[in-house]
Amino acid sequence: MMTNKKMNILLAVDGSENSERAVLEAKRYGQLFDVEITLLTVLIPIANQYYTYIAPPMLEEPHQSKEIGEAVLKEATKMLALSKERVHPKIEYGNPADVILREAEVGDYDLIILGSRGLGLFSRSFLGSVSNKVLHHTKTNVLIVK
Repeated sequence: MMTNKKMNILLAVDGSENSERAVLEAKRYGQLFDVEITLLTVLIPIANQYYTYIAPPMLEEPHQSKEIGEAVLKEATKMLALSKERVHPKIEYGNPADVILREAEVGDYDLIILGSRGLGLFSRSFLGSVSNKVLHHTKTNVLIVK
């Protein structure tokens, strides 16, 4: 007998075009299934000089970075058009792939959804892509949206 279990989705967003497409894909899941979505954006710490050269946000003040993260979450929440009880926005700081993997490990997620490429123009060359690292280092199912 099949039960109507709520599907828990980790949706990683950064405001890029691929991220917006990932939000639209998560919205489709929300229309088809009973879902709860943790909406995660990861901001790269200003103190880490190596990252400030290869991935946004590249800002002087940490509060500006948080404001951008809040704006990304607000726009993604609006795009999802789901009830507030079903969407849980979250801002974290660190290496995006590592933070997504850590969140996936501690959360009880059925699916991770993220864009194939984010805002970091050179991150694929220097670090390997976030989506690639998440795909190969998690036990959770992953949907990478192009």
